[in-house]
Parts: sequence; structure tokens; C-alpha cells
Amino acid sequence: MDDNLRQEILTALRKRGYQDVTVTSYSSRLFKLFEYYPSIPPIEISNKQVTKYAQSLISRDYSASTIRALFYACSFYYDELNNKKHGHYKVKLPPEKEQHTEFFKQADVLAMIEHKTNLKHKAIILLMYSCGLEASDIINLRVEHIRSNETRPNIQIVDKAGKLKRRAFLSKRILPTLRQYYFAYEPKNWLFHGATDKDKQYTAGSIRKLIDDSISELNLNPLLKSKSFRHTYMKHMTELGVPLIKVLSDLELNAFDTHLKYSKIIHGVSDIMFSPIDKKINEDTEIEDFKDLEHLVFELEDKNEVDYLIEGLECFRCGALRAGVIFIWSASIRNIRQKIIDKADLKKINEELSLIDNKPRKIKNIDSFEYIKDETTLLLSERLGIYGKFEKNELTNTCLGLRNKCGHPSTYKPEIFKVKAFVEDILNMVYKK
Repeated sequence: MDDNLRQEILTALRKRGYQDVTVTSYSSRLFKLFEYYPSIPPIEISNKQVTKYAQSLISRDYSASTIRALFYACSFYYDELNNKKHGHYKVKLPPEKEQHTEFFKQADVLAMIEHKTNLKHKAIILLMYSCGLEASDIINLRVEHIRSNETRPNIQIVDKAGKLKRRAFLSKRILPTLRQYYFAYEPKNWLFHGATDKDKQYTAGSIRKLIDDSISELNLNPLLKSKSFRHTYMKHMTELGVPLIKVLSDLELNAFDTHLKYSKIIHGVSDIMFSPIDKKINEDTEIEDFKDLEHLVFELEDKNEVDYLIEGLECFRCGALRAGVIFIWSASIRNIRQKIIDKADLKKINEELSLIDNKPRKIKNIDSFEYIKDETTLLLSERLGIYGKFEKNELTNTCLGLRNKCGHPSTYKPEIFKVKAFVEDILNMVYKK
């Protein structure tokens, strides 16, 4: 095939603003079509000949997406670029093969982040999950692409030629890790550079190995891969209330077929078996009201606390306010127990405990508190100087009081304003203290 024609097609595709993966797919399909008819000038290949080639691919068990990519590429080259008016290719596409996609659980991602002591690896995983980045996006990042000081912090995602593809929202909660990485590694050009040469890009292969090793170390599902982060980002964003079409639009995935593909991946293809009259819609609780609580997930180190918080937030999202209060309190009281362990030695803790309870179970570690009433734990925290009398009373009467009302079998249903006040108190008196 003529090198000039090859370069002409690649240049034309890039000028149309196609992403790298699309440029590669379309050009590959065209070049193989031209090779299939070596004696015919590419521009003279007819609609019937394209159709015949497509049928030969189907007979060799090529997928519907491959055939579709061929037709799109031919439409671009013949109809759009050269005004040949090929028109429609009359080929019945093979049935789509069922795709099985594996997703990370949020708790697994958080465990993976916590497990990493290497700041570069930690930062990469954080960006892949929080921004929906692929390995190719990561390796093309430069220092100046991190726009952390803007009103809406973002990362500029570019292709390998440096052309802007999109701007990904950058959570302020991951900026401390990025800053730690920056000062430790001092990147000059590429945000993530090679191990021995700062002028050399980090490789996609290194990222895939990093993810594979992390999955193996934590005994996660071995079918998970680096590309699973992209799918997991989509799934988790939809679960957090963002419409899939908006998620895909932000990722610059706007084609109808692409929307259909990811809708099947994220939502499946099951039949609709209910109507609005069969399901209760939670129209009172806004997820945004608990955003500060959600941010705690990336700050905490105790996996048990994280699990309780995630469960609580999940309950709030579906309107199960009582259950949410119970889970959030469980995370909070564990945090208070840890404060007690950190504040004083075990001898002092047990001495103070004996002044509150005549026959206390001896505290040996944080798990020993399972046998101590929460009210007693709060009294102990006051005696050790962790909380003043007012704070202790607020935690006991307001927060623990609401938890107990929600935990006992009754018809009690907390108002949303009480739940919001509960969450605010927990944040201020437990997690911001």
C-alpha cells in the first residue's frame, strides 16, 4: 500500500477529531480492505466489493463491532473524504457476542489504594478510579495538565499527539496525595515518568502490571484488569445518581452505538418487570446533602469504618434513613474507641473504666470495646479529656439517642432534617476533631 495514502488517511481521521482508538480502528479496517484487493486502486473499490469483503470476515467469525467499524471507515473514506457515494452496505451483521464485564467493588478499590505505599502507584490508582482514566490517558499526562487551582479543579486529558480530548473533574480529596507525589518525585515534564529517566514516559504496560499485581496481592477477582477501572467509574457514577448518558458525554463517548454498548454493560439487558407504582421513590433525600460524609471514604484508614460509612451512605441514597443512621453511628463509635486507645495507655484506660463500671470487661485492644456500652464509652472519652462535658452530652443525647430510636423495633421514622443534623454533628464532633 502507498505510504502517502496511508498518511493521508491517518491525517484526515485526526483532523476530524477522532480519538486515537477510533483512528487506529478505522485505518486498520481500511488498510486491510485495500490489501484484500491488491490489484484494484483503493479509490476504485466498489460498494459490492466492500460487501463481499465484509461477508468474508463474517464467515471467519469476525464480530459485529469489527464489521461495523469497517462500514464506518468506508463511509468516511469513500463518502465523506472522496465523495464516491458508496451508500449503504447490505450485509446482515452477526449477532453480538455476549460481553461479560467485571467491576471493582468500591471497598476493593479503597483497599488497593490503602495497600499501596509507593506514592506513584497510589496516585495512578486514585486518578484511574476517580476520573475514569485509562492507561493511555495516564501515560500522556503532563504536569501542566493538573489544573488544581481553578474554580472547578480538573485534569486535561490529551491524546498522544497532545490534543485535548476532555477535562476530567479533579476531586480536592485526592490533591494531597498528588502533592505528596509531586514533591517526592519532582516530575518535570511527564506527570508519571520512567523509573530512571524523567524525560521518558511511564508505559501502559507498567500500569497494567501495577494493577494486575495489586489485584493478586489482595486476592481480588483475577478477571479484573486495568480497563475495569473505566467501566467501574461508569457504574459507580450511575449508582451515585448521575445518568449514564451524562457520564458518557463527559468521557466524550457520544455515538449512539457507544451509548447502547455501555448501557448493556452497566445496566444489563434484563426485561423491565415493574412500574413506578410498584416502587417507592425517595424524593426527599438529596445525595448532595451527604457529600462531606462521602469524602471521608478517601481519608480514613480503618477499613471497618470505611465499610460502615459506605453502607450508611447506600442506605441514605435509597431512603432507608434509620438503617443509615445505625451504620454511620457504628463507624463513629469505632472512631471514638480508637481515639481512646490513642489517648492513653491501657492501664490508665482500665483504671478510668473501673470508676464508671463496677465490673467492667478489661480493655486489651479496640475490639474489647464490643463488650462495653456505647454510653459508657462516651463517658470514658470525657474522663480521658477527649471530649468536654457539652460534647459528650451532645453525642450521648442527640447522636446516640437518635441511633437508639432507629435501632429499636417501632414505627419511628426520623425526619430528614434530623438525619442531616445527626450527620453534621458526627462530622464536627468525631471526624473533624
